[in-house]
Amino acid sequence: MNEDAAAGSLRMKTFGPDDYAVILTCGDIDKHKHSECFSNELAPAFLAEGLRVRSLDYLRDVRPVTEAIRDEHCVFFVCFNGFGTELLHAAGQPGTLESVFEHYGKLVFDFMHDCPIHESMSHQIDSVGEFRWLLSTDYTYAHIARMLGVKNVRAVPSITFPETITDPQRPHALRSIDVLLPVGLSRSGEARERYTHARNHKERVFRELFESVVEASLKSLKVDPLVEILLACQEAGVHTDMRDLDMRFLITSVLDYVKFERRDRLVRAINHLPVTVISDYDVKELYANTRLKSIGQRSFPSLLQTMNDAKCVICPLPHYTGFHERALASFTAGAGVIAGPNEILETHFVQGRDMLTYQSEDQLVAMLEDVFAGRLQLDAMACHGRERALARFPSIAIVETIISVWRRST
Repeated sequence: MNEDAAAGSLRMKTFGPDDYAVILTCGDIDKHKHSECFSNELAPAFLAEGLRVRSLDYLRDVRPVTEAIRDEHCVFFVCFNGFGTELLHAAGQPGTLESVFEHYGKLVFDFMHDCPIHESMSHQIDSVGEFRWLLSTDYTYAHIARMLGVKNVRAVPSITFPETITDPQRPHALRSIDVLLPVGLSRSGEARERYTHARNHKERVFRELFESVVEASLKSLKVDPLVEILLACQEAGVHTDMRDLDMRFLITSVLDYVKFERRDRLVRAINHLPVTVISDYDVKELYANTRLKSIGQRSFPSLLQTMNDAKCVICPLPHYTGFHERALASFTAGAGVIAGPNEILETHFVQGRDMLTYQSEDQLVAMLEDVFAGRLQLDAMACHGRERALARFPSIAIVETIISVWRRST
């Protein structure tokens, strides 16, 4: 290789003064403002790297989005949980649709937190072109995305939220909420009812798989229901085609039922304690004659402000091999974190110094009783956890990953 060729191979793309990125949001879908919150955290990190950011609602800002896709100074797009990757363009033969990003050669970096085969994520199932870089905050979800046919997948860390929690850190003695449980509740029986009437042999088999996995998952919080359903299918000789609608429906039903049944059992276990619950359901109605306190449902940014007034946050995490924004938000707020089993948190944070993990409802109850009795002080642990989270999971880390991939692209 001659010197000119060698120099060319080392030359990296850089941002020009007119270049910018677009973060795609969707207010009609993002009712809790998760995407808006993540957008506000990433924008300053991009700016620190010399790249301006525009935030556009891809359903409402149709003209600006179209103009940006065609603009050579728009270097790439960022979206969340696949929302925006489904945009299509009428080109080529009549009746043929293709990805608008593929057509114009624009990369989309999809920062994904949820399971890609859950029914709520069906909008992004067919977004498998070279244009899409799926950045999954869960290692198992990243593998499943590859099985769906997504060509470019990276497992990445999630972020903390210092741009959202801007108020000064309050000493624990001045915080008004002793223990906070922010959790979505639902009637788990609705997921089980999906298999009440099996109409054919396949549905009967899937119903048995559902019941078997649910039973195993509810015996221990250590059991990951997603891994358990894959193991059950393997043992039963059932092909796990991630693009099969029935298979995705089975996995969705298992995840939903186990998540909500576990949460319901958790709330019942702690209902003799003065825990403050934030939920989309009124716990006063569901759990009458208990000591639970209830405050109304709120957006994700508003939830973070509430965490900033809590001494301790309970995080019953549904992700076993991934980051969860609720735990990282709690760390950011300087609250003591008591979380359910999670391989990622248990790898990056020191038990007893940075956080606590409960392995059962009884163990959680014992921890909380110690907190309320003053036998367990969380001030120092909350401080250590916050420092570690902010140091290890800043938004600049994901931004650097995006820029690195963009520089390698042709």
